[in-house]
Amino acid sequence: MAERYLEIHWEHARPYKNDVILRQLRGQSDKDTAVMKEIKELRELLKNNPSEDLSDKPLGVVEEKIKNDEWGSKWQEARNTALRTIRASLRKNPVRLLQEQLPGNPEPFLYDLEKSSLKLLPGVAQSLTRFGRILRPLVEFRFAQEVIRINRMLNLPVDDVHSHLFGRERVMLPKKMRERLVRIQDGRCIYTGVRLSHGGESLDHVVPWSRAYLSQIENFVMTSPSVNRSKSDSLLAPSAMEKWFSHVQDRSADLEKCADDHGWMTDLKTVQRVAFHIYKAVDSSTGVWSSEDGVMPLGTSGKDQMLHLLRPMDKAVSESSVSDKS
Repeated sequence: MAERYLEIHWEHARPYKNDVILRQLRGQSDKDTAVMKEIKELRELLKNNPSEDLSDKPLGVVEEKIKNDEWGSKWQEARNTALRTIRASLRKNPVRLLQEQLPGNPEPFLYDLEKSSLKLLPGVAQSLTRFGRILRPLVEFRFAQEVIRINRMLNLPVDDVHSHLFGRERVMLPKKMRERLVRIQDGRCIYTGVRLSHGGESLDHVVPWSRAYLSQIENFVMTSPSVNRSKSDSLLAPSAMEKWFSHVQDRSADLEKCADDHGWMTDLKTVQRVAFHIYKAVDSSTGVWSSEDGVMPLGTSGKDQMLHLLRPMDKAVSESSVSDKS
């Protein structure tokens, strides 16, 4: 949980406008949350990386670029120190308060908080995954409003702050990687097989950004603008998922080489695992997209087909757990 918290808030510590770092704690102007303090220190450390200033890069990109670097051990030590502080802070405040001090003083309904761990109660992980598409934008909007209130002297517009904190453009592939993806796809859309027009391609998240923040290269494909608009933020239907699966299997070496050359994130197992649990949690009436039929209900047989398709990809998948990445 601390690692995921660090990942989400990493982008929050980027300069907003005029090099202003948005604060997330009410009170004294020189104070901020523990996680923001730790992230600021980590970003300062990255400015001194002898190979390249990585302070403005997404956290996953930083990890990829540094993992085989001699300087990486220094980063890893600092990161582990930050995580210890974040874990202690999470337990002290937000985690403790999520199901306490509520009207009626209800019994714990999300998790049991033990001495050194947090255990979700039965059914909670599945429910959070199922309703995440509804809960996430509500939580993010309220969080953005709170940040605006804390930084009220800046007269910040709501849309700009929300986009700064949670917008998908934060971790989109750079232009050269998009061009290379087109070449890896032999210049064709993997969903339709139609040749893509030069300069008119559109980047699509296989697992929609509204469902999970997955920026691994395997979760990106190049499509036409019309296909991307048609799919929007829908989940893939079995026929479309099979095309993606075949693509990442056949071109896995090319995708990994592309990610390595650009210092980008690559982790097919995570994309597979998150997708598996999303399809496991959704209702069979959920609309899914294919290039042949547009958006249609997944159906019971479609759901079974998706779980069968995705389950063998990661033998370590647990039937009762949900990836923290989702």
